[in-house]
Amino acid sequence: MVAIARSSALAPRVAASAAPPTLRLNSRGPSVVTLQKKLKAAGFNPGAADGAFGPKTLAAVKAFQKARGLAADGVVGPKTWSALNKATAPKPPPPASSGGSGPTLRHGARGEPVRALQNRLNALGFNAGGADGVFGDKTLAAVKAFQKARGLTADGVVGPKTWDKLGIKVQGPTTPPPGGGRTVTGYVNGVPRQITLSSIPNGKEMRSDAAAAFNRMHAAARAAGINLHVNSGFRSMEEQRILYQKYLNGTGNLAAKPGYSNHQGGIAVDINVGATSSATYRWLANNASRFGFARTVPSEPWHWEYRP
Repeated sequence: MVAIARSSALAPRVAASAAPPTLRLNSRGPSVVTLQKKLKAAGFNPGAADGAFGPKTLAAVKAFQKARGLAADGVVGPKTWSALNKATAPKPPPPASSGGSGPTLRHGARGEPVRALQNRLNALGFNAGGADGVFGDKTLAAVKAFQKARGLTADGVVGPKTWDKLGIKVQGPTTPPPGGGRTVTGYVNGVPRQITLSSIPNGKEMRSDAAAAFNRMHAAARAAGINLHVNSGFRSMEEQRILYQKYLNGTGNLAAKPGYSNHQGGIAVDINVGATSSATYRWLANNASRFGFARTVPSEPWHWEYRP
């Protein structure tokens, strides 16, 4: 009877030992590699998957925890592991005979089909980076690696044969992404050009690809309890002239010469962040790059630009 009791008592210990270990700054080993790969697959950049839990991995963990409503303490315990596993769990692949299809995609393409491609590549173990809907260098490298592994011509162009091997069916335009609205004359470095605008919160607009990225960022921020209130998006020539004149008169903020503001190109947005110590600014500092946004004017913490 004593032996049986001891055997039963050992059962939960054996089960517990199979659980992922708790990881924190300076942890090392295969479990850290797994953590880093899962963070990348979920769209958070921990740096190289080298098995060393350093500052970059710590920042990625905290950003992930904050985005998932967890305590952002940088410690990877059961709740964080569970959230990571849910975020990176691949969908069951379709039957091998079903193949796949989608629009032809290549470097520079944007939109939901690109996002679907990135998610599929990540699920299959080919690191396409964050699923941001932008076919950049990292996605190109992942496509070529996938094509090479499947015996295809590794040209980086996602056509019928590559879609068939990926095994997913995708529909929809790529550039501009869905939600494109009115076409207007914008300006880039003083040169007029036609751009398509789409809506962002607070009645503002941005260039359609930038608007799609901003709306994703806005939704992620809201899920983390942060409201990204937009003060300014795209500006017409007349709006920029008024702001520039106020700047010259000393009654307004710094403003670029009309025709040279990135607001007129549709890629700049002014966000009500308050001080750099505010929760809104800290969230942007930690997360904006995941969506392609960067702070580009040192004197203006509210000014962010889409720079994927």
